[in-house]
Amino acid sequence: MTDTPQTAYQVLALKYRPETFADLVGQEAMVRILKNAFEAGRIAQAFIMTGIRGTGKTTTARIIAKGMNCIGPDGNGGPTT
Repeated sequence: MTDTPQTAYQVLALKYRPETFADLVGQEAMVRILKNAFEAGRIAQAFIMTGIRGTGKTTTARIIAKGMNCIGPDGNGGPTT
């Protein structure tokens, strides 16, 4: 058997998953509501996201968590999105 180099395999859905609210496509109303909540500092304790698979529920939840856990460049900043 010949040794072939292993290529890094990455699922396309993970490779191109949106990282910020600006990257989300087709969810303008939800993005606007969430951005306003972050800017006002009034993030809800829970969000109920419903819909068929592939609509961005998990991706949106990851972006919300990322924004809530982010520390600004000055070391003591608040949520960023």
